[in-house]
Amino acid sequence: MNYKESKLYSIATLSCPRCHTGHLFINKNPYKISGWDKMHTDCTQCGLHYEREPGFFQGAMYVSYGLGVAFSTAMVLINLLIGFDVFIFFVSNTIGLIVFAPLLFRYSRAIYLNVFIKYRKEKPDVSKINLAS
Repeated sequence: MNYKESKLYSIATLSCPRCHTGHLFINKNPYKISGWDKMHTDCTQCGLHYEREPGFFQGAMYVSYGLGVAFSTAMVLINLLIGFDVFIFFVSNTIGLIVFAPLLFRYSRAIYLNVFIKYRKEKPDVSKINLAS
């Protein structure tokens, strides 16, 4: 299996889970104030509709929570290595979660999409896709 065919590649590059070439987000910079959270509704390459049903991405909040817990756990371990101080941990963890919030948002959506959508090696014929159904 080629590394470009793995789900990890799709997640790391924030690309379409089906074709791995289209981008999930309109703006590639997560720290640009306007439009940091705007996604394409459909893949520009294969035509995949990202939102499977209304409210589909609410499930990505659970993934985001897990990523936040993993980040906080890493902060505890780093803080233990330098000598644990509750105040330093609280401040560094809060600042870190605020700074990385746009990235956590984007990667949680990419992970959530990759759970439900499989990669297809062949390119689907976009002209035959029925967008009404």
